[in-house]
Amino acid sequence: MIDHSGTDAVCREIITPRFCETDALGHINNVSYAAWLEQGRTGYFKTHTPGGFSPLILAKLEINYRNEAFHGTLVEVQTCLEKLGNTSFTLAQKVYQGDQLVVEAHSVLVNFDHGLKQKAPFNDSERLHWQALEVENF
Repeated sequence: MIDHSGTDAVCREIITPRFCETDALGHINNVSYAAWLEQGRTGYFKTHTPGGFSPLILAKLEINYRNEAFHGTLVEVQTCLEKLGNTSFTLAQKVYQGDQLVVEAHSVLVNFDHGLKQKAPFNDSERLHWQALEVENF
């Protein structure tokens, strides 16, 4: 895979497209990307989330399709923290197949208090942690 970004704050997941993810036209079906993006977010959190942080919930997923992808060639999902707010942050994600950008996506994740059933502000420790991971111009 090509190194499309030079920062350690970008998490990379390599995915092998499955035949069942193709459609009648022979390219990857648009619904497969949501699962790939989830795999990218999961890898990001395994790498960058310290224990004890409040659970996050996915509040929004926006996918912009740029090019087709096909079965038989690995794809790389890149994930980074793009914008930090008081109770949420936005992850930016890109999917490449070889040198070609296939998908750009943005996910909004909310820090959520499941006991109170409402969003909650990040504490000082969480805020410092996430601020250190923000990536500009991804």
